[in-house]
Amino acid sequence: MSGVCPFADRLAELKVLENAWHNRPGLVIVYGRRRIGKTRLIWEWLRRTSVPHVYYLAHLASHEYNLRRLAETASRQLGDELIARLRPQSLGDLLELLSRKGDVVIVLDEFTYWVRSSPRALSELQEFIDSKLSETKLLVIISGSLVGVMENSVLGGGAPLYGRATIRLKLKPLQYKHVAPIVKRMSSEDRVRLYALVGGIPYYLCLVRNTKTIDEAIEKLITSPGAPIPTEKELLLREELRDPHTYSAVLSALAKGYDTPAKIAQVTGLDPSHTSKYLYVLEQLGIVEKETPLFKKRGRYRIRDPVLRTWYTLVEPVAELLEVEAYTEAHKHVMSQLDIYTAHAWEEIVKNYLLDKLAPQGFTVVGRLEHKGEEIDIALLNPPARKAVLAEAKWSILTLAEAEKIRRETEKKAARLLPREYHVEEVIIAARSIEDIREHPQWLITPRTIEKD
Repeated sequence: MSGVCPFADRLAELKVLENAWHNRPGLVIVYGRRRIGKTRLIWEWLRRTSVPHVYYLAHLASHEYNLRRLAETASRQLGDELIARLRPQSLGDLLELLSRKGDVVIVLDEFTYWVRSSPRALSELQEFIDSKLSETKLLVIISGSLVGVMENSVLGGGAPLYGRATIRLKLKPLQYKHVAPIVKRMSSEDRVRLYALVGGIPYYLCLVRNTKTIDEAIEKLITSPGAPIPTEKELLLREELRDPHTYSAVLSALAKGYDTPAKIAQVTGLDPSHTSKYLYVLEQLGIVEKETPLFKKRGRYRIRDPVLRTWYTLVEPVAELLEVEAYTEAHKHVMSQLDIYTAHAWEEIVKNYLLDKLAPQGFTVVGRLEHKGEEIDIALLNPPARKAVLAEAKWSILTLAEAEKIRRETEKKAARLLPREYHVEEVIIAARSIEDIREHPQWLITPRTIEKD
């Protein structure tokens, strides 16, 4: 997508790659979920630096096939026919041969596919790193989308590459503030709705970069022939999990509000102890997270991955309509539920925005406050100073009077929900928009406020 979709953020990651190049030899591991932008990051760095390189996209195929294709690719990209003719017998032999070219970056993209089909690749890479890499001027970059394979079979304790990586980069989704440069034509409110649907995953944002409204984006992403999101659930779960149907049942239960192991077991028929294990695996993969309110011990689970959350909340209810190509009806249903669905994403956007802004002032602990049926959406705490900043996130259009009322109510709730030693520094109200007002007081924020900062 280089030259087509804007490259957003990732400046810190680009600097990490640049530093790794200047401190070669070394091994850099870049990984993260499908569509997160690993390949784009690597290509962007290669483009900006113009360093000599070999880029190879691994296949879910035999060791011999990948080795031969890598040799052919290197031969072509480095302009040396001898590399392909020599037909190295191992990955280590091939890397040693390439090291004779001097300062070179070797990129093995989607290396986890190669490893899944032939674990031998890992041991051969390990042997090269242990015995030869330090004598070369190579920077070896391996990337992978299979997070479980990468963390357990490649990086985990006892794995062949455990402790051998110079740098480990696990890419995270883009923050909301980096969405606007990609989908410039949308309104701020529609950008929030889009972020609720796909989070900060660049691939999906780039697919709708030229759309003007969320209505168009939903049609392109969900309710049209060939739309990507309806099929993404199967791809994501089947790639990572051995028993995708059971995990899917757990995720479906979470989307319906069954947010503890006991509740999930009740609705799915699974044994409660087994349910906890499934949740643990999903949590390790970054698909699920456990949210525990501040000053509480018990938490509840929720779907963390934005696309899977969208699938189980908005797509699953219309799956049969999509199957029979009743796209208009499916579209109407998704649109009718969209603002209800967006409310939680708006809360997450506000929380991250405030954390970025206030962390330098010592407000480093963030979460929800809950007690006896009362709650405050967001609390940012400075524990040493015993200070708190509170926020309520409302995905609705408010008048100034309504916002002031919510603020007063939040101040009263704080006296009951916060420990007595904490002093409330500020109460912030975050709304979709504010009616009949041009200048907002500083305690009022909207999507435009966040995008301007």
